[in-house]
Amino acid sequence: MMLDRDKITFWTRLGAIVLAVIFVGSFVFMGVGSDVNLNLLDLLGGNSGAQEDQQQTTSSQEQITQAQQELEEDPENPKIIRRLAGLYIQNGQTDEATEILERGREVAPDDPVIPLYLGQAYERDAQAQTDEEERTTAYKQAGDAYAAAAELQPEKPQAYLAAGQAYEQAGDKGRAIQYWNDYLELEPDGEQADAVKERIASLLEGEKTTGGAVGPKQKR
Repeated sequence: MMLDRDKITFWTRLGAIVLAVIFVGSFVFMGVGSDVNLNLLDLLGGNSGAQEDQQQTTSSQEQITQAQQELEEDPENPKIIRRLAGLYIQNGQTDEATEILERGREVAPDDPVIPLYLGQAYERDAQAQTDEEERTTAYKQAGDAYAAAAELQPEKPQAYLAAGQAYEQAGDKGRAIQYWNDYLELEPDGEQADAVKERIASLLEGEKTTGGAVGPKQKR
């Protein structure tokens, strides 16, 4: 399946930031400023001191095993759920990550970071798919997860940005535009605002060219 040139240009400009939104977003959603050193293990588990030094010499599988044991002892702890799922994502084990995170949404439905991680897991899964139907389904699941995160903290723009990207990749241009418009309402002069406006204009122009129409803004 070939991608059109303007879409490639858009993802070149926007993709890197949006793909990283989960780990950066975990700080934002938890109310921590962005002027920090983004250490992945800190984002996943909040380690410090001797424990951090120990993890620097610990393999990813050993860290996963440790987190699995911690979760068995405390299965409803959202911090441990996020940490284990993040390690799974980092290790390419997206199926395991989505399973843990779906369960995490059941035991901690008000946690805004878990659906962000879930969106990232589904997005990574979509990128690995060779079957177009499975790829589209995974991107839709990613969009739904990001949308759930946005509902939990509607004042935060990052999830709207990620939801728009995922929904466009799933072929749902209407919802992509919807969530990108929500992002622009929150950050009209944000770093990605111009790129988002350009992409919305491109999608709308494409709809006019093909004779289609993007539907009205949907209720969530």
